[in-house]
Amino acid sequence: MTATPGILFLDLEGGQGGSSRSMYYLIEQLDRARVRPFAVTRRDGPMAARYESLGVPHVNLPDIAAFRPAERKNAVAYAIYLWKSRRLPQVLDRLRPLIAAHDVRLIHVNHESLALFGRALARRLDLPWVCHVRTLLIPGRFARFVYGAIARDARHVFLISERNRDHFAALAGPRFDPQKASVVHNITPLPEPDLAPLPELLDPPGVFRVLSLTNFSPNRGVDRIVDVAAELKRRGREDFVFYLCGQLANVRRLPGARNTYLEAMMTRVQGDGLGQMVRFPGHTERPDRALATCDALIKLTRESNPWGRDIIEALAAGLPVVTLGTFQGFVEDGVNGFMDPEFDAVRVADHLIKLADETGLKARMTAANRAKARRLFDGPSRAADVAAVYREVLEACA
Repeated sequence: MTATPGILFLDLEGGQGGSSRSMYYLIEQLDRARVRPFAVTRRDGPMAARYESLGVPHVNLPDIAAFRPAERKNAVAYAIYLWKSRRLPQVLDRLRPLIAAHDVRLIHVNHESLALFGRALARRLDLPWVCHVRTLLIPGRFARFVYGAIARDARHVFLISERNRDHFAALAGPRFDPQKASVVHNITPLPEPDLAPLPELLDPPGVFRVLSLTNFSPNRGVDRIVDVAAELKRRGREDFVFYLCGQLANVRRLPGARNTYLEAMMTRVQGDGLGQMVRFPGHTERPDRALATCDALIKLTRESNPWGRDIIEALAAGLPVVTLGTFQGFVEDGVNGFMDPEFDAVRVADHLIKLADETGLKARMTAANRAKARRLFDGPSRAADVAAVYREVLEACA
């Protein structure tokens, strides 16, 4: 056994979403003299090459099963998860020699949707595990079940904001132990000052560019941006263009059902004559360059969650954020963006017009955002917070 413990990071996306990027930045900042990371992803993606550039061993295992409670059809989704979990022995066969080779002593489950499978892995491998909780599960029996399993069986729980912690504690109930939970903000490096803009976001010239980095699903509320564009057009303000960068989210439906959310949105955009104001560039692997090309970020989810990878990267890039919710730990209304407790297309349009027209406002919000990002999302500091938990867990298991 080596002096430096190996940590297995179990990732959901492989680079296609915010949680995967957050895991990469954490691994990048960890002190290799104290921790030796080993990344396991459920999906192949652009992070594989980035791990190679860091010298971090990486393997893709698509047989890893995921379950995240949603608004409906959870019984079906859980049954599908159980069916896919039959591949657990094959996953273990792939992992055992790698765990031995890298002296893995702890599993870091990077997303609550992998918690049940990660727990099963940890039990079969006789290893402790910790879990990152990154979203707000919709309250219900299945959400309480998943959160309860994490609270009871994980050695520690990382939450990405104070609001996430409170939500998790409420649903986990008496199983929640505040001594086993920490709020650790996601790491977000400040972008390079000379980032090249994305060419697909430069057309047309001379407009106020508003960016969305949210994948498409009803709960994420991207369709509300169309309402805002329609309101701006009604006022004669067609000098705004919205770039909706994302892809169709894996919305839970019955097997074989067709997901028409994005298709319906695009049809409405064309039918309402908003094609010049609302663009669909698709998923971007360079959100930093997309942010560098635009003037503001917009996030109008129906979950009222004004945090996440898109928002904190916008703060680091200095972009004002227009969003919904009541938690002002990241976006402070009128200071570094605008936040309304409920969606109102008229008010959102007012905010955007104010950003575009009021002299000096955008510059003040840019400075406030960058200062906040330096304070909250600093890489070495947040990585040290996580590494301290690893040491405590490993010492307790020794």
